[in-house]
Amino acid sequence: MVLVSLALVTIGAVVVFFTPVLGVRSVRVEGTRELDQERVRQVAAIERGTPMVRVDRSGVLRRLNGISRVDSADLRFSLPSTVVIELVERRPVLFTDTPDGFRLVDDEGVDYAAVDHRPSELPELRITSEGRERQGRAAAITAVTALDDRTLGQVRTVRVDVSRGAPRVRMSLTEGRTVEWGGRNESDRKAAILPVLLSQQGEVYDVTSPELATVS
Repeated sequence: MVLVSLALVTIGAVVVFFTPVLGVRSVRVEGTRELDQERVRQVAAIERGTPMVRVDRSGVLRRLNGISRVDSADLRFSLPSTVVIELVERRPVLFTDTPDGFRLVDDEGVDYAAVDHRPSELPELRITSEGRERQGRAAAITAVTALDDRTLGQVRTVRVDVSRGAPRVRMSLTEGRTVEWGGRNESDRKAAILPVLLSQQGEVYDVTSPELATVS
């Protein structure tokens, strides 16, 4: 009886680990918005017929996370034969206009993709001093991600001055209006006050000091 049990265990292990009986027959990709699913499958490089338990999960995830548009990736197995790739793509919050074209920037400050057309739905980021792009991006992202959707929809350009001391943010809005945002401090308070200020007639809306916000 013991020998029979051992034989069955051995046969089961061989079937699971070394035969295509429980091998990969399909790879399903979920969560894509911009990425081509076939390209994702090619990058994942999961060979059909590979026993499910022998799929190199860490290797697949490493390759998927190497795609610039991918924010995070996960892998799960749907028995008996499907590998499911779950992706979260980066979402742009700003873009930059560079000599090489328009570049998308996500909410972590990652410049992750080029696009052929000017993204009219996104604010353009302009940093006035070279060499401190990281600080400039961080300040801009703190500002725009604090805004509600309605206010953000009015922002056309985000300029960051990092030439002297801490970065200072200025936003150009529709109808020729300007928002003096200032530094990264108290961003939530500034974002809460700004819609109220924008309901008033003016050209310059200064929330640099939220307790002393002005319209002129």
